[in-house]
Amino acid sequence: MRISRILGWIVGGSLGAAFLIYPLNPDRGFASRDSVATGVSTFRVAPIQRGSFEQTAKVTGTLRPVETVEVGSQLSGQIANLYVDFNDKVAVGDPLAQIDPRTFQARVDEARAALTTAHAIIRVVEAKLERARIDLKNARANKAVLDAKLESARALKALAERNVERKLALRSRDAAPATAVDDAQTDLVTKLAAEREAETLVSLNAIGVEGASADVRRLEAELEQAKASVPEKEAVLRAAEADLDRTVIRSPINGVIVGRSVNKGQTLAVGLEARTAFDVAHNLEDMEIHARVDETDIGRIAPGQRAHFTVDAFPDRQFEAIVRQIRKAPQINQNVVTYTVVLATANPDGILLPGMTALVHIVTVRVDNVLTVPLAALRFRPAGSPRVAETTSSPLSVWIHSGGGELRQVSVTVGPASADQVVLKSGALSEGDQVAVGQTISPAGRELFGIRFGP
Repeated sequence: MRISRILGWIVGGSLGAAFLIYPLNPDRGFASRDSVATGVSTFRVAPIQRGSFEQTAKVTGTLRPVETVEVGSQLSGQIANLYVDFNDKVAVGDPLAQIDPRTFQARVDEARAALTTAHAIIRVVEAKLERARIDLKNARANKAVLDAKLESARALKALAERNVERKLALRSRDAAPATAVDDAQTDLVTKLAAEREAETLVSLNAIGVEGASADVRRLEAELEQAKASVPEKEAVLRAAEADLDRTVIRSPINGVIVGRSVNKGQTLAVGLEARTAFDVAHNLEDMEIHARVDETDIGRIAPGQRAHFTVDAFPDRQFEAIVRQIRKAPQINQNVVTYTVVLATANPDGILLPGMTALVHIVTVRVDNVLTVPLAALRFRPAGSPRVAETTSSPLSVWIHSGGGELRQVSVTVGPASADQVVLKSGALSEGDQVAVGQTISPAGRELFGIRFGP
């Protein structure tokens, strides 16, 4: 008797619980309950939304400064001084490092001494040339004197000749003694010798004038040569001074030191190319993303398109960028062709660092105030059910879920699509309509007062 009461209490409690539990399951109205053979279908739904739609191309890239200059040294030598380190800000002309300048200073001193010697040689040659010109002037002046002496000697010779003739004529008439003739002849010989001497002096003077003229010409040539050596010595001096100035490695731009590959005391051995000592980024407040875009997507990319990206360092923050350039040089790796797309982005707070990997979404299509449908709704097809009202099928359609648990098929045309949404171009749909995106079928069991028993 007592056992019967206990069983009655258990059955009554179970029935009461059944009547209490069943009304608390409002979602059961969205399920299609069939017979034991068909089981129960539950539809997953999603709303049709109105708003802005973006179609994006997803790529990865690397953050870089807009301009980075590799600063190297044209000279070989030991680093004597190091003036900057990583992250230091520099301006144009600021010293970054200095190579030991002693050897280069010695070359400057040598070149400067050679230039001083060249100027001294010029002054010496100019003095010699001035003396040679004076000698030439004197030689030319002596020629006039000697010419006058020659004319005088010739006149005296002619007078002596006439005197001899006169004495001989008188002697033939015994009008003059023989000694007078001898004296006249002796005087003639003397005048002839004086004439020859004057002629010789004139000839020697002519040779002297030619020699002085040759000396002048020679010294003028030496002066030109000495003066011509001055530009050469000046060029050597300028080259030595340039090398001395190059011992100080200076920044060519305003920027930030983002790379340093030398240390104090290190020896730079420069070969055919200048070795990079520093990397100077122009301005880290403006950055670039160099992204590789597959050839299948490059046709959708154009300069001026907006983009947004994230970096691993700040996964919860989204950054904006703009497509600045599409480089036409292809990059082929294992038969995969990609193109480099350069995007510009601002970095005012400096948190984006060179080398960071960016996950970029380039907005290729954007439309506003449109209805969007989940892509899963286009792929969904309900399983056969007596309570599903089917209509004529169409190439593209979605299934609207009604409050009574039935589905209604609606034909649609769509536009651009993203990873999970597609733009609705036409179709009898409104914002907020619930479209089916999936279906779950549970095996049917026995029911008692609305409670299912069994599997």
